[in-house]
Amino acid sequence: MTVPHSIDSHYSGVPMQTCFATRRFLMCAVAIGLCLSFAHLPAQTAKPAESTFRVGLKTIAVPAPSTELNETGPDYRVLLDNLTPTNNRLVAAFLLPDELKALQTSTTHLSRYALVQVPRRAEFADVGTDLFKDVLDSLAKQFDAELTGSLKDQQDEINRRLKAMGQGSTSVTLDKPVMLGSFYSKPDATCYGAIMPVQVNDKTTRMVMAMGVVRVQERILFLYLYAPYVDETTVTWARTTSEHWADATLAANK
Repeated sequence: MTVPHSIDSHYSGVPMQTCFATRRFLMCAVAIGLCLSFAHLPAQTAKPAESTFRVGLKTIAVPAPSTELNETGPDYRVLLDNLTPTNNRLVAAFLLPDELKALQTSTTHLSRYALVQVPRRAEFADVGTDLFKDVLDSLAKQFDAELTGSLKDQQDEINRRLKAMGQGSTSVTLDKPVMLGSFYSKPDATCYGAIMPVQVNDKTTRMVMAMGVVRVQERILFLYLYAPYVDETTVTWARTTSEHWADATLAANK
């Protein structure tokens, strides 16, 4: 399937299913692997958190996923760029208050957090309802096969990034994810879930990941939500929170 003319100039004829859909979830393995520690920035007076964000010349409102997660603001959001695939742009990041405070003064680990990203090569492209349906159909067909087939590539990229960050002694190994299937599907939003075991040196952490794909003001946003797996309640939290977040984002932009 080729890209319709309205988006072709941004994608150079690359198949839609590769650019828009499954690869975005594949690259989230990088986020899980790199979320475990960050070097801090010097203490400073940071700019306040934001509630609206620029995406392809449009101003889009993105509410917090839940009351427990706060947007970082632009100064500290830059620290989370390393959690973003190179073919995406980070729009917003939401952390627990204690972890955001720790990130500002020292090295910290993240537990529950959320990222909003936009595909760089489609940020200025209009996505209508028919095209968005094609995107979701491609995602549904290819999700499982491509995610499990690209772990080695994602693992290698994680370790390259760690080395570039001066953490060459840290090694990340990705295990096969447990696919949780579709969390919800609506005309302008859908979401898939997975549990990804990530081994950093000798410690393995299982992260629940929800990836929401939302069409807002004719732009596509990826709403990523993460939490360390404890039991089935973690999956329930991720599913429920992700759906409420997508609904709130769509409502805020009507």
